[in-house]
Amino acid sequence: MASRKAATSKRVIIGVIEDVTVRGPKGEITVPAKIDTGSERTSLDTDLAAQAGLGPVLRRVRIRAAAAEKPEERDVVRATLVLDGETFEVAAAVTDRKDMRYRIIVGMDVLARSGFLVNPRKGGERKRHRARREI
Repeated sequence: MASRKAATSKRVIIGVIEDVTVRGPKGEITVPAKIDTGSERTSLDTDLAAQAGLGPVLRRVRIRAAAAEKPEERDVVRATLVLDGETFEVAAAVTDRKDMRYRIIVGMDVLARSGFLVNPRKGGERKRHRARREI
């Protein structure tokens, strides 16, 4: 994947939307995920966590979501995620994301260990709008 490498630093460049695979005892599930440099912790949809067989709950954390008026408590489970061929073991918060566009938010807990560079022009809304205009 030489085209995904930055010429000077040899770091992998990812977009704001990337496919992520969740591995669990019940199998692997690959879904598009939002790469969120403003999120401290990775967050998974409750149904996705259940489909992969993730658990048990390790602890509960208080999280202040951007769209929420006040902090909420969320369960945390151990999850194995694969992003651009790299595997990450994370303690992911689990919440109901059925009304959200993406079932996974990849936070800084993964990004800080990855060495990935996030290009906000790669993937996401700009790409979808451009594709619609070409149709």
